[in-house]
Amino acid sequence: MDPSLALFISIFLILLLIRLRINVSIAIFVGALILGILTIGSNTLGRLFSVITSYQTVRLLIIVISAFTLGFSMQELGLLKRLSATISGIIGKLSLVILPAIVGFLPMPGGALVSAIMLTDLVRHYEVKSEEATFVNYWFRHLWVPIWPLYPSFIIGAMVVEVNYLKIIEACYPVTVGMILAGIVFLRKYIRSFARSSTSKSEIARNLILSLYPLIIVVVFAIILRIDLVITLPFAVFMLYLHKRPNADKIKKILKRTLDPKIVILIFAVMFYKDLIAYTHSAQIFFNHLKELNFPTPIAAFLLTFVVGFAVGIEISYSAIALPLLTAFTGIGSSFVPKNLMLVFGAGLLGVMMSPLHLCLILTSEYYSANLGNVYRYLIPAGIVLMSVVWIAYLIC
Repeated sequence: MDPSLALFISIFLILLLIRLRINVSIAIFVGALILGILTIGSNTLGRLFSVITSYQTVRLLIIVISAFTLGFSMQELGLLKRLSATISGIIGKLSLVILPAIVGFLPMPGGALVSAIMLTDLVRHYEVKSEEATFVNYWFRHLWVPIWPLYPSFIIGAMVVEVNYLKIIEACYPVTVGMILAGIVFLRKYIRSFARSSTSKSEIARNLILSLYPLIIVVVFAIILRIDLVITLPFAVFMLYLHKRPNADKIKKILKRTLDPKIVILIFAVMFYKDLIAYTHSAQIFFNHLKELNFPTPIAAFLLTFVVGFAVGIEISYSAIALPLLTAFTGIGSSFVPKNLMLVFGAGLLGVMMSPLHLCLILTSEYYSANLGNVYRYLIPAGIVLMSVVWIAYLIC
């Protein structure tokens, strides 16, 4: 079967299964199996085994579980409550968008869950609907993806087009502007509850340090010292436990929430699906079909990157899978065309943000017990704003 058709069949099946309330982990896994069976047939199981035993998958699993352990531990041991109280005391309800934006500087799989946990008490205090809380946390957590040099999608993009980080930032900042504009209604809405704290500056600083030191460890090790997250995150958990010395019951409670079999299946499924899309060249074949239909190159590039981002639901997908197919459009090195890269990055991020397969969206909606369909009442208008800003920036540049 034509791999691009198989890709669309698998996407349709995944969405149908989710609609039928099948767990998203199972839905993605089934969709990946269907894509494999329709394209590589009997080699599917062998490919699955090679993916789930690969270093990349094991590394991702360790990072995700460590990130969850750190987030839940910070919650159970009182750090997130202190941080939320401190930030809320300074800026009130606006902290619902500021805290996810702060966590957004720490690129980690499922990182939105960390900020979602941080916002728990605030969401309850301000009586924010679960669907609105899911959207706000999810959207503002990803503001910096196009312009922050620590995101793998950014790093790979710079490598593919062979330009330095500054040029990527200069090219892609309109995408972040679009993200902010899409969420501006919540900035305006929440700033009405702006508060001022009577706490002294020294006490505020102390509370912030005592609340954030595990994340500060992550920043120092991962960003400044460039130590892999697979080492940094477990070390941050270790230092937190060394300081707080939780008892066995507390650790057991944390691990019970962290070691969820559904999360393990989800990671395997997403990595398997991502691998199959690259292995079967289904994205490249889809792009070739678009060109055969005489689509204008910018529209074809936008659609290809959007589909890849939507299908995989991981930021790295559009830079690792779609972008290498589009270097004639974006240019390389001295022939680099900034606005074309911006269009590709914008389309990819839009696809990822709108994807029901996005780990951050899934985890946040599950954490807040939100109806995913109702979350899209916020996501779709935001996506339209983001797409409009990206295209306007492309056309006027």
